[in-house]
Amino acid sequence: MNRSDSSNYNYDPKHIDLLLEFFPNGVVAFDLEMTGLSPLFDKIIEIAAVRVKPNREIDYFHKLINPQIEIPEKTIKYHGITNDDVKDMPGLKKPLKEFVEFYDNYPLIAHNAQFDIGYIVKANYENGNPFSLSSVFDSCKFSRALYKKQKDERPENFKLSTLAEYFGIELKHHQALDDAYACLEVFARCLVEFKKRDADTPFKEMSFLFKLNSFKKASDYILPKKLEFMKEAVKDQKDCKIQYKGGTNGGEFRPIKPISILPMPQGLVLYAKCLISNYNKHFLVKKIKDIKS
Repeated sequence: MNRSDSSNYNYDPKHIDLLLEFFPNGVVAFDLEMTGLSPLFDKIIEIAAVRVKPNREIDYFHKLINPQIEIPEKTIKYHGITNDDVKDMPGLKKPLKEFVEFYDNYPLIAHNAQFDIGYIVKANYENGNPFSLSSVFDSCKFSRALYKKQKDERPENFKLSTLAEYFGIELKHHQALDDAYACLEVFARCLVEFKKRDADTPFKEMSFLFKLNSFKKASDYILPKKLEFMKEAVKDQKDCKIQYKGGTNGGEFRPIKPISILPMPQGLVLYAKCLISNYNKHFLVKKIKDIKS
């Protein structure tokens, strides 16, 4: 299985022109595959990206990486990358440096970008790489803003695979280069819809997350010792209870199912399903007073 074959990617010239209308200095869409969902203890095993340059030239980046930890079986089922596939691959340092050089100061697009960017942020801190001036845009956020309130002819949900099917984009999901290509195409199709509607909401408000250099010092992204239990809860996807400062629960313990711990510009965030509301929510780690099983 060739995970780096870009020969079948077809780009509509009108989509490239539209991307360059909104990103005149070019843009990079990227995707990662990882050993799990949390940047604090999971590792990157694949990086892939598609770069559209201002002269309309399209470049590709693709690297498999040895995470130097075992890839869990449940994760292998998603992306198909085995421990044997990466045992002779380099560690993260060199491929990451090459990727940082590849995206430079280009705007970045990813699907559910806060997850992928969390890994890049942590890895850049650990490897001493610079934080560029790149703005980060999210194709999931953009599509949701455009289609969520639409009553008919809308995607069933806003997963990348669902959106690819909705827009007629061929996709081998959980292969990073295919996902990066699909992400770029989804974003372009959303731009078509955005221009067609002449929407009142500004484009940036619908799609922008943050600037990469808005992440502060590395110490802001170290889990406090009193919350170390959270690591195991996230790793095993175990239900637990958190006492949270603020919110609608008045500081009482609330039951949650943790999904990930993510670096964000405002500090570490616990992304979890609240078992009271049944919605996925972000909880600032610095506002979590206590956690118990």
